[in-house]
Amino acid sequence: MRSYSITAKKYWQQFRENLIKLPKQVMKTFSIRENLDDLMTLNKASKIIMSLMLLATIIAFIFGKNFALIGWISLITGISTVMNLVLIDQGRMTNYSWGILSAAVWLIVAINNNLIGDIASQLFYFVMQFIGISVWHKNQLSDNTVKSRRISVQSGILYVAMTIVIYAIVLFVSHSLNGSQIYLDATLLPLGIVGQILMTYGYRSQWIAWIALNLINVIIWSRALQADASAGATSMLALQVIMLINSFYGQYMWFKQSAKTNN
Repeated sequence: MRSYSITAKKYWQQFRENLIKLPKQVMKTFSIRENLDDLMTLNKASKIIMSLMLLATIIAFIFGKNFALIGWISLITGISTVMNLVLIDQGRMTNYSWGILSAAVWLIVAINNNLIGDIASQLFYFVMQFIGISVWHKNQLSDNTVKSRRISVQSGILYVAMTIVIYAIVLFVSHSLNGSQIYLDATLLPLGIVGQILMTYGYRSQWIAWIALNLINVIIWSRALQADASAGATSMLALQVIMLINSFYGQYMWFKQSAKTNN
């Protein structure tokens, strides 16, 4: 009993220390200088991909012809998500400043489209950005990037089981709340939880979850566009296609970095 008490006290003390450090870490993550420095360190391929993704997002917004408030919110969601993704590809800390903005504005779009699973996902992402800031600050390498790690078989099985259980729960809730596209929409939260946790702790297997999630999102927003083009769906569909393409690039970058650090 005493050992449990000591362990609990140790974890509580560590939690308090991390909480005290978090405001300063958040300020550093949102620092304009830090963001500019991280963008300048992107390799040539990442800069080209970022430029193309931003251009595609803006073009989709213009051709969508939805200049109402929700349309502009969708555009902000797209731009912030692109910046977040590119910086994640490179393992850069400042991805979380864009991640916080992306989750906040995406939540508004999800509410507007009555996507229960997506609403829950964005709330989870928003909270996890702050946890990610704390963890990544502790796990940075000398070049200010985060080490790409392999996951064990046992942990992989555990995450798969967790995904299935959460999917069943979200499906039940979405059905009860009369959500839209519930069988597909219910996959977003479990895949998002697994992907975000794996990303937070630097596991390269996160990209399996992101690829699956982005593929499903392409289907969901294609259907949403067919149902109502005025709900910001055009920009969101373009964003999902961009995210799917980027997830393959991100997987390549993280597996490449993992191969280097393990040799």
